[in-house]
Amino acid sequence: MQRRSFLQFAGLSAVLPWMLPRVSASQPATAQVFALRGDGKVVVIDPLKETIVALIETGGKGGTLGSLTSDLRKLYVANNAPGERTLVVLDTEQLTVRKQLETGHRPKHPLVDPRGQLVALNHSGLDDGKLRIAFVETATDEIARTVSLPVENTDHPGDFSMHGAWSTDGDWFAIGSYADNRAYVIEAATGRWISAELPGNPHYFDWQGQNRLYVTVEANEPKGAESRPAVVVLSFDPAAGTLTQTAAMQMMLSDEESTNPAQIEGHHANLTVDGRYLLCCNRGVGGSFGGGSLCVFDAASGELVKHFALGINGAGHAYLSPDGRFAVITQYNDTKLPVIDLSTLQQVALIDAESGGHLGHAVFTEGDKLFVSNRKGDEVLVIDTISWQIRNRIRTAESGQAQGMVLNRPYAVFERVGTQAFL
Repeated sequence: MQRRSFLQFAGLSAVLPWMLPRVSASQPATAQVFALRGDGKVVVIDPLKETIVALIETGGKGGTLGSLTSDLRKLYVANNAPGERTLVVLDTEQLTVRKQLETGHRPKHPLVDPRGQLVALNHSGLDDGKLRIAFVETATDEIARTVSLPVENTDHPGDFSMHGAWSTDGDWFAIGSYADNRAYVIEAATGRWISAELPGNPHYFDWQGQNRLYVTVEANEPKGAESRPAVVVLSFDPAAGTLTQTAAMQMMLSDEESTNPAQIEGHHANLTVDGRYLLCCNRGVGGSFGGGSLCVFDAASGELVKHFALGINGAGHAYLSPDGRFAVITQYNDTKLPVIDLSTLQQVALIDAESGGHLGHAVFTEGDKLFVSNRKGDEVLVIDTISWQIRNRIRTAESGQAQGMVLNRPYAVFERVGTQAFL
């Protein structure tokens, strides 16, 4: 579809999204897709009409990650750009900014708990030499508690933490320290924490129940050609105050990936909707990334069930359809999206945007649609989940390569949404 055609199809032949009024009448919150942009904008999309209905200026920068409350009335967006210190609270009904809340140095990834009462927010930078985790009450949008985790290696370059996860009961929040290669589990009500040492950078977390925690480690350190991404399994006993490693699932790599350490980085590993499998992506690092493998592990035994050499560049996230049947593998430096049928463990489609790149985030909606962010294309793709064909492209900005996360439901982790979001 040509540019002029898709702009007309999206209802944008007369006005582009940055020309829209900042507040606009819209569908109920349950029908909206929110496309977060790092340039300080949130684009609101009607998924039925596949049109942009509003553009909200957040007043910050670097806001590519966010989380919705369980009643869908609020959206929390973290301003993660250098120098930023605020969490933005958006009203999803009025489509306005409710509040700018200062929380710490470079807020990273807000996550609303399963009860919908607290937002846990980690930070990429340090405050007073410590890693700050803020717990914000959704009822008041005020900080209920701030937990400062110790950091030994304060000279660590880059981000100090990445992504966290709530336990299924909403009592505990797991987060990692890149500087010290440690996992922390924090009791939200009291702020007390328990930690465990890890063999490498803890990038990602997922819980199964209240006592089993999966931690994606980018690679065992010191990193070399023999390093492999791994999913470390931690057993958590809150009564005893222990967090103990019980197993580690080492990721299999393709022949090409194993020849170069720059092509090795375990990124996200998340459970399937039924909790049967754990899907682990190898992204690779650097400007080109290079990783393109997906490993499917049996979550109970830790055995490798299937290895996919996907032929994409920078495999990052395995987004799951709400019914749990399909996984769409997004990536960091490519235009292609493989689709895996989890009932047969076979690849059933390969979607190619053909332009742009870094198709990093996805969200499923009613009407058999999938909305996918195309960062380098400054657009959101609309994909038919029956034919797995691109049916529309929604331009979200003129330029900037800042298109980030798309979301329309609460979630336990990036990729698992719907009624089984919290296993």
